[in-house]
Amino acid sequence: MKLVFHGAAKEVGRSCIEIKTKGERYLLDAGIKFKEHGFEYPEAITNLPDIDGLLISHAHLDHTGSLPMFEHHNITCPIFCTKLTYQLTKILLRDSYKIARIKHLHPAFDKIDLKKVSKAVRYIEYDKPYKHRDLRFIFRNAGHIPGSAMMEIETEGKKIVYTGDMKMRPSLLMKGAYSNYKDVDVLIIESTYGNRTLPDREKLKERFLDYVQSIVDQKGSVVIPVFSLGRAQEILMILSERKFKVPIYYEGMCHKMQRKMITTPDKYINNQKRLQKMMTTGATHIGSPRRRMYALKQPGIFVTTSGMLQGGPVLSYIKEIWHDQRSAIFLTGYQCKRTNGRHLYEDGFVYIDGWKTYVKCAVEKFDFSGHASEEELKEFIQKVNPKTLIIQHGDPESADAIKEWAEKNTKSKCYAPIVGDEISI
Repeated sequence: MKLVFHGAAKEVGRSCIEIKTKGERYLLDAGIKFKEHGFEYPEAITNLPDIDGLLISHAHLDHTGSLPMFEHHNITCPIFCTKLTYQLTKILLRDSYKIARIKHLHPAFDKIDLKKVSKAVRYIEYDKPYKHRDLRFIFRNAGHIPGSAMMEIETEGKKIVYTGDMKMRPSLLMKGAYSNYKDVDVLIIESTYGNRTLPDREKLKERFLDYVQSIVDQKGSVVIPVFSLGRAQEILMILSERKFKVPIYYEGMCHKMQRKMITTPDKYINNQKRLQKMMTTGATHIGSPRRRMYALKQPGIFVTTSGMLQGGPVLSYIKEIWHDQRSAIFLTGYQCKRTNGRHLYEDGFVYIDGWKTYVKCAVEKFDFSGHASEEELKEFIQKVNPKTLIIQHGDPESADAIKEWAEKNTKSKCYAPIVGDEISI
């Protein structure tokens, strides 16, 4: 058996791993990687019609964004994922296609390919064994976002666990990841925060709320860029714990995502009723640019996409408040290299309408991550105790840090591949 890494190896983005057995080929995820002016797709996948099955861990585009491109190139296999993952993926793929058209980017697929994806999807229930040809698999809760799953796979006498993106500790939105695996031959684990200790969640929450309060008290506005899936919902629930003197608004795809989370059953989501209450009475949805401009006439708290400031309504908000020293932008998640969010956090500027703009308002970062911290990754590796450990989905320094630790503290054979590498099992 061989594992081939077509993306997300010493990088974050375009997750796609190929399992090659003696007679079959399978793909784990099919993502894209966000760049300053577009996307990158998985590299060097040959003969897509020959793929026997595609398993999707969760809906984020760095794990699903290539699905319609694969359909465009005549992949014909079933796509396995949880029901909620596909309901959320469908929203993200349509939006990705629309943005590519608006920005005159070549989307690498046609609108009809989105329908082909829908026809190929097969819904998988958590914790239930399935078989497809010579592949046996079980989807387990990954704790990352609603619908997210790890994959416990058996083929050719080997057991492989692929974490996708994971988080062991529970959050306001999600229950913690499953970790009771036995006799694992290969663990393929993410390493987004492989060299970082994330702050205590409760202390971080209090610091965040206190800072929001301080901005509101000085009659400023708070703009909170979020990922529409996962982060937006958790931030809204956190904000619901305090009563502020200004209104809370949310915009972007958050609204559609929240409706799917509330209406699609998923036993690993926390606080669904609280989320529904926040949607209906705790915050106001902004559904048009005109409503946005009206809301911006007064101080407020604005939760909006996109989380890395690459597009979406957030740039319209920043355009209005960047010069106001009473206001603030609070980043709440991972910022990929060369994105607007990374530029803002590290260098103090963003590109607005093509102009490099140094902001005068406050900028703060709060790591409300849906990923495992360095400690969680190490704890998970030691608990699973695989014969072979493969570290991916992280910047080089993060992947190398976990590999160096594992070589000293476990008996696993360790790899930290780059894109294009093949590993024989």
